[in-house]
Amino acid sequence: MSDWSGSRWQKAVRDVKEQLQGPGPNMTLTREPVFIRCDRTRPAADVILDPDAQQRVAPRANLSPPPDFSEIFVLLSEAQGDDGPHIDVYTSEHRLGRLTVSDSADFWATLMAAESQDKPVAGEAIRDRDACGAWALHVYRPELT
Repeated sequence: MSDWSGSRWQKAVRDVKEQLQGPGPNMTLTREPVFIRCDRTRPAADVILDPDAQQRVAPRANLSPPPDFSEIFVLLSEAQGDDGPHIDVYTSEHRLGRLTVSDSADFWATLMAAESQDKPVAGEAIRDRDACGAWALHVYRPELT
């Protein structure tokens, strides 16, 4: 059972709109995105970060020390790779990395629905530190229907 009440969902939509239009990762969208209703009870999907993604994943605020954990909104899109179709993860036009083919499977229904409406897909991700202290990113999986 989902713990997403109408008001909690509306707050999430407001929050992502503010992030997409405000400081931080600049995400300018020409169309209203489809938001993934995430399931926080399931393990998040690990993002395989691109080599240059560390600076984009790091918090933008000048906090000292920066938080070791936070949540951000990301954009998801379909991509083709050597191992098959998968999901790429972005902030605005900057690709951060990708999900594995098997992790991507959880997101296909949402991406296909958004594609039929010609809309981008926004999801929530966890930004934290890995065992070596580098930034890591994990996308919350969609609710099971």
